[in-house]
Amino acid sequence: MIGSSARMPGRAWLTELCARAAKDVFEKGQERGLPWLRSALNKSGGYHPVLSKVSFHQRDIAGVPCTMVSAKEGAKSDNVIVYFHGGGYVAGSPKSHKTILAQLAFDTQGLVLAPDYRLAPEHPFPAPQEDCLAVAKLALKTYDDKKITLAGDSAGGALAITTALELSKNNDLKNQLSNLVLISPWVDPSATGGSIISNDHNDFLSHDFLKLCFEQLMQDGDYGDPRVNLSKASLASLPATLVQYGSGEIFADQISEFCQRAESEGAEIEVQSYPTQFHVFQLFSAILKDAEEALGRISAFIGR
Repeated sequence: MIGSSARMPGRAWLTELCARAAKDVFEKGQERGLPWLRSALNKSGGYHPVLSKVSFHQRDIAGVPCTMVSAKEGAKSDNVIVYFHGGGYVAGSPKSHKTILAQLAFDTQGLVLAPDYRLAPEHPFPAPQEDCLAVAKLALKTYDDKKITLAGDSAGGALAITTALELSKNNDLKNQLSNLVLISPWVDPSATGGSIISNDHNDFLSHDFLKLCFEQLMQDGDYGDPRVNLSKASLASLPATLVQYGSGEIFADQISEFCQRAESEGAEIEVQSYPTQFHVFQLFSAILKDAEEALGRISAFIGR
């Protein structure tokens, strides 16, 4: 496993060390409890040179606290990115994802809005979905002359998909959304086999942790609700979508299946798979070449 000397064939040691470091945090989080994990993730953003090139501001949008990020000189392009952080619906925040937010803001020379949406178990389903949709709706109305992209990673990727699908039902807003960017989206929380088992040694997430997260989110809710289980959702109305994931992550096969299904339903999907990389490796862009390249490709997709 990651905690042993075993290493995924073809995986660089630097990638392995990053995966092991993340694994250590999540294993300690399961032992020490959710408050510890939340605090640890919020402190884990680390240093990145791009952080000195951007400004962070806090603002409530549609009643949801949000972090707004742009280059220090201000946004110079017409790109607005609404970014939903990951963390299994129970942890994470704009603080834990500050390097991704900063890189996207600087590279696109646009504005990034990152909701600090309500987390389970204190706020079960559909509280996170409601917060993200409310922020996205107001962003579309406020920046109706801009190019709007929804983006997110892991559980935040699922929130981005759900939000895009909900917006497609609104005749006044459905044509305003330009792009969708998904980083390692958690699209099938009911999955128990496939890469969840075969990549268990290669990733920092575990099935037990994911099961606990989903139970804390749903509580008495319907586990098959298409607003959270995207294997049950119709995907034809998605906007132009970029999906990135690592072949070494436990979500690899469910993401691949999601992309194939979306394409078969008529959605425009571009898929970028990174051999041997783990879940949301883009968080390590200060260290990993693949992560730096991946974020650059996202910015290019947004700015095309």
